[in-house]
Amino acid sequence: MTLLLIGFYMLVGFYLLATWLNFLKRGAGLSPQQKVLSFLTVGIATVFWPLVLPIAYVKLLDATVSQPQNYSGRTS
Repeated sequence: MTLLLIGFYMLVGFYLLATWLNFLKRGAGLSPQQKVLSFLTVGIATVFWPLVLPIAYVKLLDATVSQPQNYSGRTS
């Protein structure tokens, strides 16, 4: 059971690392210092993804909910 959990943790970690590095490679216009800090952040986030992922998701939900909706209230 423990081996299965470790495998799952590593699998998700590698997937997130690949996704975040791909996203980071597309970030044009970053200074060398910003790139180093970004890679460091990606490394830390990959190790602590069980904490980072839910926090990021909650922030994304808060940002989506706080945006005003453009409903006119009329039916067509």
